[in-house]
Amino acid sequence: MEKFTESIRRSIEAENWNAALFMSLTMPDLCGAIAYPGTEHSGPRYKRWFDENLADVNKTIIGGEEVVFLTASDCWALRCSLLHAGTADISEQRAQEVLNKFEFTTMGMHRIRTERILTLNVAMFCKEVCDAVEAWYETCKDDPRVQDRVSKILKIREKPFSPIPGVQFG
Repeated sequence: MEKFTESIRRSIEAENWNAALFMSLTMPDLCGAIAYPGTEHSGPRYKRWFDENLADVNKTIIGGEEVVFLTASDCWALRCSLLHAGTADISEQRAQEVLNKFEFTTMGMHRIRTERILTLNVAMFCKEVCDAVEAWYETCKDDPRVQDRVSKILKIREKPFSPIPGVQFG
């Protein structure tokens, strides 16, 4: 899991906002698949993982009332819209719940909601996802079933290796 959060954090440092955002939006997918392997579809896994690990940072109390800036359904709709169509307009997504559109900025603004549009600071959003992934993984890293599923995640070889005896690549 560290390779993924490390990649997101390096993308933030390099101001590679698209890479950071796309990866961040897929992390609940990846974590949900590891945490809830029996769940058939990715949508329910994604939303469950979001609700258990990211919902609290996306709400606050204002004037004694709880205000939710980002729901699991809206985040799932953003993930789908961005990954499949390259847009932050989620008004056409069936999963959207409260919002119609997202705007991302590199300026100080974060979690500013006007009507049905949520403005997020891309670096802050991505860091929150990384923090949630790291905190979640810390709680389950010693579970052998989790480790078995994590061992199957894509690994990119960065050093020479030999897939065929006697033949060295790299």
